Amino acid sequence: MGAVGMVGVMSFHDGWDVSELLKYAVPVLRHRGNDGWAAIFSKGSGLTTFQVKEGDNALSGEAGLLCLSTNSNSRGVVRCGDADVGYCLEGLVIRPGDVCKLIGGEIKALPYTSLIALTSNGELIAYRPITGLRNLVLGAYGFDLAMITNESSAIGALGGDVRAFIRPGSIIRVDRLSLSIIENLNNSRSKLCAVEFIYLSRPDSEVDGYSVYEFRRVLASKLARRLMDGMNNFDVVIGMPETGVIYGLKVAEALRKPFEYALMNIERRRSALRKDLIDKLSSIHLKLSPVTSAVRGRRVLLIDDSLLTGLSIKEASQVLRHRAGVSEVHVAIASPRIVRSCPYGVDMPPNNQLLTNTFNDEDAQRVLEVDSLTWLSLEDLYEAADEVGIGRDGICTYCMGGERGLDL
Repeated sequence: MGAVGMVGVMSFHDGWDVSELLKYAVPVLRHRGNDGWAAIFSKGSGLTTFQVKEGDNALSGEAGLLCLSTNSNSRGVVRCGDADVGYCLEGLVIRPGDVCKLIGGEIKALPYTSLIALTSNGELIAYRPITGLRNLVLGAYGFDLAMITNESSAIGALGGDVRAFIRPGSIIRVDRLSLSIIENLNNSRSKLCAVEFIYLSRPDSEVDGYSVYEFRRVLASKLARRLMDGMNNFDVVIGMPETGVIYGLKVAEALRKPFEYALMNIERRRSALRKDLIDKLSSIHLKLSPVTSAVRGRRVLLIDDSLLTGLSIKEASQVLRHRAGVSEVHVAIASPRIVRSCPYGVDMPPNNQLLTNTFNDEDAQRVLEVDSLTWLSLEDLYEAADEVGIGRDGICTYCMGGERGLDL
């Protein structure tokens, strides 16, 4: 699964070089995309764009936009009237001309796309889609800097404080003299994306004020409940790096089983974001370095957050059996089955590549080379949404077999 990481920063006083700040957001947002791109505005040179590479010295400026993605179509530069506009999109990709119409007020609302843009006139503009599926957060560093991002933890990484979770359908405009938020109040059908809470967002982030960590903790407790009857089938709990570790820790805690860091991650970028099959497999191997002494000869319960094609789980099972010498591999997934690709802009494999569309659970166990396979149900997910305060009607589960319900 892929998303886009984006953050815009505007300084209100001379002396701030925002490009020096944006580099600290790169590692925070790297889990959302591997390809870095930035736009910088300075009074002397206007708008400049460049690829972001580790160790490069960025251009200096008083306003900046950082975009990390897996799809180069999610960012670019377009001429809108008398200004050049650098933009970053999350969700369904829209045409450059529609970017101009949105920031110019000709389009009042987009259903599935969020945007942060920086103009050659020195204005920072952001929009959250009317459905609410894509998150947008406003932060500040005192009275010196304004920050806009789709991941609240990026604000903390830049030393700022979260000031507001932007309401669906709202547009933010910031320049050195002013900040305004224009709200669209017709957002009764808005929902939050379940995949953001399960996988995409960092655990130290919040979405509309709801803690990602707390949501995952509740999911883990429900997964532990489903595993109670089979507790004698495994000796130790482990987690898939990096996203399965929190779930594994909480499941082990609930079941009073030992947890071991048995798989270590050498590659920090998520394998699910990779497009090329060989690149994906290589990345999976780099995130599955076994700690043999922790699990040799033992029956392990391997926890992961979600399962799409099953490549990562199959590789993990083979590594654990053939390199670490475990005797059994049981797998539990902290989400319901993902049965169809997202039509709203979350990058997923096509339906015919999703494991659940090709195999029933019994056949999937054989394909994955595991001894058992446990999933959460859709009702478990709805109960978790109720418990954390979102409410089952406030979360989109279409990819997991839920109702579509967001077509406008």
